[in-house]
Amino acid sequence: MTISSNGIIPKMDEGDVLKVRMFGGFQMSYRGEKFQIGKKQTAKAVRLFQMLLHAGPAGIAREQLLEDLFGHEAETDLANNLNVTVHYLRKQLKASRLPEGEYILIKGGRYHFDAHCPVEVDALVFASLLEQAKGKKEDERLRLLKEACRLYRGHFLPALTGEEWATVTGAHYQYLYTDHMEEVCRLMTARGEYQELFDLCGRAAAVYPFDEWQIWQMECLLAMKRFKQARELYDQTEALYLDELDAAPMERMTEFFHKMSQEMRMEVDDLKEIQIDLQEKEREDGAYYCSYLSFVDTYRTMCRVMERSGQSIYLLLCVISDERERISDGTVQGREVSEQLAASIREVLRRGDVFTRYNKRQFLVLLIGIRKEECPIIINRIDASFRRRVNSRRIHVTYRTASIAYVPEERREIAFT
Repeated sequence: MTISSNGIIPKMDEGDVLKVRMFGGFQMSYRGEKFQIGKKQTAKAVRLFQMLLHAGPAGIAREQLLEDLFGHEAETDLANNLNVTVHYLRKQLKASRLPEGEYILIKGGRYHFDAHCPVEVDALVFASLLEQAKGKKEDERLRLLKEACRLYRGHFLPALTGEEWATVTGAHYQYLYTDHMEEVCRLMTARGEYQELFDLCGRAAAVYPFDEWQIWQMECLLAMKRFKQARELYDQTEALYLDELDAAPMERMTEFFHKMSQEMRMEVDDLKEIQIDLQEKEREDGAYYCSYLSFVDTYRTMCRVMERSGQSIYLLLCVISDERERISDGTVQGREVSEQLAASIREVLRRGDVFTRYNKRQFLVLLIGIRKEECPIIINRIDASFRRRVNSRRIHVTYRTASIAYVPEERREIAFT
């Protein structure tokens, strides 16, 4: 879809179109070949060009250009600066692959871009598709909304995040995208279009990984009976939250985890088949690592088991610390140290012990069937293994233990949140 200078969408040879991408980055191509003007996207001439392209046939008023382009700069002769910027932009466009022309037209105090060829700007096409979808019947509306959502490939002109006009415009487009993607998800789920929706939400999750689009993806996988893939996606999402936000997934995600766990249990007549499905696919030595939510369920189960059996079980908290505080901010070094501690826990402990990562710097371990006096021995073994893997005096691990025997809330040393 291409919008011409008079606002009409004409039929044309695709090779003659100037295609402009503003979502997720700034790119241009003409007759199938990419090109650029200027060396920096933040240069004033390039910013002026982006403003004119985004303004489309309506153009931009001179006063608006002065405000958006120069802001509160101290120069008194901003009008002359604008003229110089326009002259420089014309010079750069003349040297580009575009057809010859004046490129920038000034009519009635408004500035317009005239490419002497059709122009297709993804942001304008996105907005046009949403406008066309208004009042349409469900089939046609859904088709237009899906087409619009596929065009959105990231934040609007991300290199200009500090520019007020780009930030405001980008926030508006993000709202439109999120709002209409939610509608698309509801409509496609009702129609059973799961595979296409899974792919569409995958694009959304790649752009906004913390907006919980993965839940829609997992819903699709469950509907398609792809249970293993749904569980793997949940584990990946949980790890993403821990790595980037240093927090467990949101409540909506945890609620879905429990729903997923219930739906993954298929009806079968053969008990052996259920056993096979429950068993680990490959036998691994060392402690068993699980997601945090699985650990919570295991913890609560073991509390009940201990009430009946009297078996001794301890909860161990391992906390990585750094004298210079360089490993708690999600750095590569921090992730490597966290992985080494996990490897030490898995190596030292038995197959019957369970552990999980609570956040970037903390691990929780269930020590099953041990006495209180044995806890320091296990801690020393974990620490010795960790020291072999991480040879730095600045980085060390502190340990705390607590029996999981029931104690009142106010007296608990460790509590789950």
